[in-house]
Amino acid sequence: MKYFLIAAILLSISGLTLAQEDVKANRAAAYYRCTGYMEKDPRKAYDYCSEYLKTYPNDNKTLVDNATKFVAAYNKISQYLKSVPMAHFVEITPNWAVYSPGLLATIPIEESRDRNYPILIKREFVSSTEEKLLAKAESLYKNPEGFDLELFKGWRHLADENVVLPDGEPQWWTGTSSGILATELVTTQAVLYYYNLLQTLREKQGKLSEKSATYSSANLDYKASIKKLDVYERAGKTFRNVYVANMTLTWGQVCGGLCGFGFTRNKIVVMSANGEILEMFLDDPVNNSSWIA
Repeated sequence: MKYFLIAAILLSISGLTLAQEDVKANRAAAYYRCTGYMEKDPRKAYDYCSEYLKTYPNDNKTLVDNATKFVAAYNKISQYLKSVPMAHFVEITPNWAVYSPGLLATIPIEESRDRNYPILIKREFVSSTEEKLLAKAESLYKNPEGFDLELFKGWRHLADENVVLPDGEPQWWTGTSSGILATELVTTQAVLYYYNLLQTLREKQGKLSEKSATYSSANLDYKASIKKLDVYERAGKTFRNVYVANMTLTWGQVCGGLCGFGFTRNKIVVMSANGEILEMFLDDPVNNSSWIA
């Protein structure tokens, strides 16, 4: 009887151990299903991560936090993508597309020498026709197909609650610094983004939100022009009787002695006499560098 009781206890312990191991294995499998699809199939990863969080909310905190951040980033990105429907793009080619709402936006002309938050915005044209063509050049983006997957690849920094995606604007940025988006492509919406940031910094004494860093200084410099040229040559290509729009945006931000970031970006757009987009050049060396303090 004594040996039977011991055997029963051992079997019970063994069964409990096996059950615990099964739980651990199932929990690990659920987590790795979640993480295994984050970049290659975000929709599937979202379902798996949601299921994992629902089933194992008390799992290892690091793992739970990672899955939670992905779900938050997925929801943020999905909401953003719905705000930029493909139907809003026109004149689509394999390399670029015009974002039609951008044609209706207005970039304010300003030269304010605020000591901490200066703004300089100049747009040069000599006729209403040139003004419209410049606005078109400022509304030109890279072809938007596939940029949703690129966004999901950057989900880690987009999960930051201080990073706010500008709903209704196609992607003109790449990455962030202290929660502020960094420009990849000069566009109307990019200029307005920094312009509005500076208005907020001025109004809130250097704060963008209650939890944001305090920016002791920031500056925006945007210069855009359009000219009619008989001949224009660039990157081994020759264009005749064209309009050439040249746009340069410079941004800088400082939030402490070792907390600063800035860049200059340029875009050149060549259009035919009747306004057809012929080429977009992003080959200026300034597009490949930034400064960080």
